[in-house]
Amino acid sequence: MGSTVCELSWIMFLLQDFGLTVHTPVPFLCDNQAALHIVANPVCHERTKHLEIDCHIVRDKFKAGLIAPAHVPSKEQLADIFTKYLAAPSFLSLLSKLGLVELPSTPSPTCGGADETLHTSNSEPTTTDISTEFSPAIT
Repeated sequence: MGSTVCELSWIMFLLQDFGLTVHTPVPFLCDNQAALHIVANPVCHERTKHLEIDCHIVRDKFKAGLIAPAHVPSKEQLADIFTKYLAAPSFLSLLSKLGLVELPSTPSPTCGGADETLHTSNSEPTTTDISTEFSPAIT
């Protein structure tokens, strides 16, 4: 989360340098509810005493109102298609959200179909002596 929030902050400052208005807080979606609770609740307890500095960066950006962490259910997490084994309905749903479509099983006539003919030459391949062709000229 920390590296993503740092990159998000950099993009926000870059857009502001270009003269664009950045509407804050920027939604920050995460599928880990425990991480979201730690960011929203700055209380130090047994589970948070060994946090990396990344978590403190995320907390500071949250307190400053730059990001708005929100939970995204696993069913809607697009990255899961690349990282997890999914049942067919979930896989197809995420596949459609990525904009990918299934290709037809038979090629079309305009793209390698049966109407095209393959032109081959019946002549034997010729060989070239590479050693003489690419040798440096000796003077």
